[in-house]
Amino acid sequence: MNSRKFRKTKKHTGRNIIIVLLSLVVLLGLIAFGAVMLERKVISTKMDSVVSKIVPDTSSLTETSSGTASEVKSATPSAIANQLNENTDSIVSQSQGLIDQAQATSDENGVTYTLKSSKLNKTTVNAALLTNGDQVETIANQALEAMKNAGVSQPKLKINVTDAQGNIIKTVSYTK
Repeated sequence: MNSRKFRKTKKHTGRNIIIVLLSLVVLLGLIAFGAVMLERKVISTKMDSVVSKIVPDTSSLTETSSGTASEVKSATPSAIANQLNENTDSIVSQSQGLIDQAQATSDENGVTYTLKSSKLNKTTVNAALLTNGDQVETIANQALEAMKNAGVSQPKLKINVTDAQGNIIKTVSYTK
């Protein structure tokens, strides 16, 4: 009956190491998740401010003679490109350094808007479109409707985001 005295207590070192490693993995996962969510919040806030400052500049497309925004005025692709080029300085300055240069070109069917940035990459552009894609789409639909009212049969709006070397990061196309 004294056999219990001679038993060694098990230390379970292998189990303790696995528990510590799993705890570290879970903790690092939570930290990474928090960092990603914080980055999304920062990008969302920056893009909200940029897009909200661009919207008033393009709202002149929707003003009618009575001052309401019920129907879209007509505008040719070249007029839309000119308006975007006139607002280039404010768009670049309001982007808080995210956009280095903006250039709009037009042809008979639509507008191509090229945004050059040395700070954006594919991940941040995709995150920005994920959080603010509906606002960009609203502006694009206004421009497409204005072109359609001006007599363009199949209006197109193409937004190219490029890096500093001119390599395309992301292309977003809208058609009506």
